[in-house]
Amino acid sequence: MSAREKVFEAIRSSWSIETCGEPEKWTPENPSMGQCDASSFVAWEYLGGDLVLGNVFVDGEQTEHHYWNRIGGEDFDLTRAQFLEGEDVVEAAVVENEFLQSNQMAMKPDVMARVEVMRGLVQAKLEG
Repeated sequence: MSAREKVFEAIRSSWSIETCGEPEKWTPENPSMGQCDASSFVAWEYLGGDLVLGNVFVDGEQTEHHYWNRIGGEDFDLTRAQFLEGEDVVEAAVVENEFLQSNQMAMKPDVMARVEVMRGLVQAKLEG
């Protein structure tokens, strides 16, 4: 297994209600629900690249945002499976590595708290 796949697997196996941005919607049957921001940020910390911000549409109406990683020009969306009801995800912007490095402390406190939890879980899995 490549180093990248080890990081991705550690992230996937760390998903829980504690790392979810929408805990009222999270279930073990759909573990990627609400995990995109913390997952993509922790993946960025380990693997670099950029974060891609997308808009999620249902029946032509925007309902939420979604993040995934772009590493070496290739997209990796660890949490795409959370969309079970025909949602369309459309790329809206790229948050480049340099911007992330200099602005990560401006993250919302609730997002940063979930990132901290996921960061600790992922680190323990990769070291153990």
